[in-house]
Amino acid sequence: MAQWTIGQLAAATGVPTSKIRYWERKGLLPTPERSGGQRRYAPQDATRIARLRLCQEVGFTLEEIATMDEHRASSPDLWRDLVRAKLADIERQRAELDRRSARLAGVLSCAHADLPECPHFQEHVRDYLAARG
Repeated sequence: MAQWTIGQLAAATGVPTSKIRYWERKGLLPTPERSGGQRRYAPQDATRIARLRLCQEVGFTLEEIATMDEHRASSPDLWRDLVRAKLADIERQRAELDRRSARLAGVLSCAHADLPECPHFQEHVRDYLAARG
């Protein structure tokens, strides 16, 4: 079986060597074999790294990824619960971004030269104060 150096693995995955070492220290990647004092990786380690990157890209933290890995055998459906929670979180974030976008668009459409004079902005200030009692 082919063995890659950490540099070859980094090149194959697009992940810096420092991040690969960090993930190893965190237990997200298995400790690699060593040959001549150098880490040696199997091609399937590239698949593990791709999985980590994809999980991060959709918003999972390293802690959440580790939890999925730790409980894969004992709680095989745990990943579904984590995915559902992540989707709910993304929907909350989306709603918040939509709210912010609408506020900014409303303020930007104002003809007033000074932001504090803008009726849209004044409305947002009132809403802000009302929400805090």
